[in-house]
Amino acid sequence: MRGKFQLKKKALVLDSDSEDELEGSMSIEIKSDGLKFVKEGLEVGKQGILIEKSGVVMSITNQDLEVRRFIGKGSAATVQEALHKPTGILVALKSINAYDKEKRKQLMNDIKALERSECPFLVKFYGAYFDEGHVKVALELMDGGSLRDLVKRLPSPIIPEPILSKVTQQILNGMMYLHKIKHQVHRDIKPDNVLINSCGAVKLSDFGISKELEMTMGLCNTFVGTMIYMSPERIHGKKYSYSSDIWSLGLMIIELAKGSYPYPKASTYIEMIENIMNSPEPNLPGGFSPEFKDFISHCVKKNPEERWSTVQLAAHPWVLRYSQSEVNLPQWIHSCLHR
Repeated sequence: MRGKFQLKKKALVLDSDSEDELEGSMSIEIKSDGLKFVKEGLEVGKQGILIEKSGVVMSITNQDLEVRRFIGKGSAATVQEALHKPTGILVALKSINAYDKEKRKQLMNDIKALERSECPFLVKFYGAYFDEGHVKVALELMDGGSLRDLVKRLPSPIIPEPILSKVTQQILNGMMYLHKIKHQVHRDIKPDNVLINSCGAVKLSDFGISKELEMTMGLCNTFVGTMIYMSPERIHGKKYSYSSDIWSLGLMIIELAKGSYPYPKASTYIEMIENIMNSPEPNLPGGFSPEFKDFISHCVKKNPEERWSTVQLAAHPWVLRYSQSEVNLPQWIHSCLHR
């Protein structure tokens, strides 16, 4: 598609959505044929996306897609499998309510994180379009689902250490791209948001609550995401940065290694806070390698300044030990998917 497309019909101009202090405010215009993020200079119409600043047009329409089956429903969107008829590519089609304030924020950050992303460790973004009050976002289809889906297929919800090291290496590569290139905190690292495919690829997804940091050492002080994986500083409502994602990674890896969440199950929010704040830093039980235990220890320091960065963790002996090994991740995933 060439040139600009415009939203011509009368707009419903929503009051500025109050974002956190680093993001300022965001004014949204919604019309019958699309919506516009005024501050960002981004329009989502029936013919696709227009990014005014760069003049980039990402054209995709409802007519281009043939819905095949329902995949699932989350808090922010429903997801279907669809065929992109011009290319023959199967995509995951997310449907997001354009009139829901929180979902609009998530959509904006999704697009910012994935638009023009060349990182093989993030799900690919094929485009988005407006359709009857919803924004449809076409993403790479990962046939293995999430790590959460995968462990449900196992006799016990445990991923072997060599396999988990291979998986962690790819997760760290995705996190490194977000932190170092995009200057974003993901803010929702958890098994549900790590997707896999039968080729052995592991990719981060759901950047809906990602926060872009304008400065490399920037901090966030908003409170979003899945609470049980939140770092202590986030739970306390304090400012946080990239190291908050490292804490979440550590908890997730412990859970995948031992088959259960590292803290006692909490029935209330207060109990959850007490568990995390008053308990010792989580660790792995016996039976795991010293290198693995050391890796985890550098992720789950209660003091965020003591946690290692993605670059440091990617060079940790536990990751390097299996990086060149003959561990066959695609074969293992294939065996799990066909149980």
